[in-house]
Amino acid sequence: MPTAPTALPWHELIESGRGAQLVAQARYGAEAAQRAPFPEDLHPAVADALHGRGVGSLYAHQAEAFEAAREGHVMVTTATASGKSLAFNLPVLHTLAADPRARALYL
Repeated sequence: MPTAPTALPWHELIESGRGAQLVAQARYGAEAAQRAPFPEDLHPAVADALHGRGVGSLYAHQAEAFEAAREGHVMVTTATASGKSLAFNLPVLHTLAADPRARALYL
């Protein structure tokens, strides 16, 4: 006999997110990608590695994230599959390439 959905161990957790906690919901349609060149001060080894993997430019938000991180701002939020990984790794790769003594710790 199949288990009723309410008997699943995570049912209460899922249901707790419904109701008054949800204050807004929106759907956005797809938009054309906005591209940006590599930042001029991006370490050449990083730019060469990206070019070697077929990446000829960045998404605009990746370039903006690079500049923001270089200024000490570190929060990145953007939609799924939009390039966050490169956005937060680019400043790290740049620093590691520019300073042989630099280290990176991801938590």
